[in-house]
Amino acid sequence: MGMDLFEKENFLQLVIDSIPVYVFWKDLNSVYLGCNKNFAISAGFKNPEEIIGKTDYDLSWSKEDSDFYRKVDAEVMCSGIPQINFEEPQTIGDQSTRWLRTSKIPLRDESGAVIGMLGMYEDITPKKEMELRLKQQASELKVNNEELRKANIKLEQANIDLEQFSYATSHDLQEPLRMIGGFVGLLNNKNRDKLDEKSKEYIQYVLDGVKRMSSLINGVISYTRLDGSQERFQEVELKALVENKIKDLERVIRLSNAHLEIDLPDQPVYCQPDRIGMLFNNLIGNGIKFNERQPLIRISYEEKADAWLFIVEDNGIGIEADYEEYIFKPFKRLHTRDKYSGNGIGLSICRRIVKIHGGKIWFETKESGGTKFYFTVRKN
Repeated sequence: MGMDLFEKENFLQLVIDSIPVYVFWKDLNSVYLGCNKNFAISAGFKNPEEIIGKTDYDLSWSKEDSDFYRKVDAEVMCSGIPQINFEEPQTIGDQSTRWLRTSKIPLRDESGAVIGMLGMYEDITPKKEMELRLKQQASELKVNNEELRKANIKLEQANIDLEQFSYATSHDLQEPLRMIGGFVGLLNNKNRDKLDEKSKEYIQYVLDGVKRMSSLINGVISYTRLDGSQERFQEVELKALVENKIKDLERVIRLSNAHLEIDLPDQPVYCQPDRIGMLFNNLIGNGIKFNERQPLIRISYEEKADAWLFIVEDNGIGIEADYEEYIFKPFKRLHTRDKYSGNGIGLSICRRIVKIHGGKIWFETKESGGTKFYFTVRKN
């Protein structure tokens, strides 16, 4: 037998209480209509029912914070446009401050009129405090002598990497991300017939954003795992290694009718085989993907006194020389996702792999079209 209305309401509250973030909803006057248990406890109540009819001024945070929350509420409800994943501080009763990552979306009735606002946030205080501590430490190190200044350059680069990636790659981000996608998808499926086209579009924006963020997280994890100490250097027959790795691109090569010419040293090369294989795969894959004709990829090499120089040449769309630094930075793209898929992490991974091998990577754009990537690998 189906549940009656009372049972359904209790079941829905149970579902919302089980979500590992803070969820609340308000009417047009920013008066609370309900919340989950996490939010009730953070606001100083024992049960979600106690918050009904209250405003932010009745809760445990400061008046300044309450003014700001109501201002954002009004912006969302008046414009009908969600505000997603913005960071904000919150000062609570004991004057301590915690950091929140918040999303607010308008609630609409069957006619499409805005009738309130749904909000959710996660507490990111530990990560934010770590970020602030890292910035402070970097600033303090700058006052040291020349020897420490040189060390500080490396630390600042590490801090930049940490600021860009460590927060996004934490396990704590994965669960709320899946929750948001699942929860919004559930709302979409449950209310599909009641939503107007604009609301459906906003929900799709959220779902697409979740997918993009998932792709970015996977890219970040790949990037941050490129620690030179994690894989053993060894003597490798490079031609056999690359030919074996190319099997991962077999479907792409077949569909694009790509032609590959490979000329690599017969003698062993001292390297980390998995990462060098990933490097060649990324460059070959880019040469095929960023191409508007039948792809032609040529791989060649030159032996130097203390290093190997490798060249991966394609007949693709090419890259302007002005973008040489830009394209090797994480998540930098020259084209829209609609035209060429990807998350913009591939070439930054290539540069990091080359750096681990004591080399450099750069490119030239050919007059006839296409790009020649050069990279070096130290011999020992």
